[in-house]
Amino acid sequence: MSWNTDGSSAPAETKTLVKCNGRDYDVSGIEGIGLCEKLKAIARENQISKFDVYDEENKNLSASDIENGNYEGNLTLVRFNVAA
Repeated sequence: MSWNTDGSSAPAETKTLVKCNGRDYDVSGIEGIGLCEKLKAIARENQISKFDVYDEENKNLSASDIENGNYEGNLTLVRFNVAA
């Protein structure tokens, strides 16, 4: 645990999670192209070939949004519905 100069404990490190098929994947510290590749790996693990990514504000994210960090909070990976 770390301490602030006023003697109180510092806030815990914020984790970034990706929700997919009812599971949470910790992607803390992964950014940019690496995060895009990690999302693809999570999709493959869940047998998902096409997917959309949403942030906590329910904004549909593009690959460039993810690479540039243009999202808020945790991410959700959702199978793309081709039948719609």
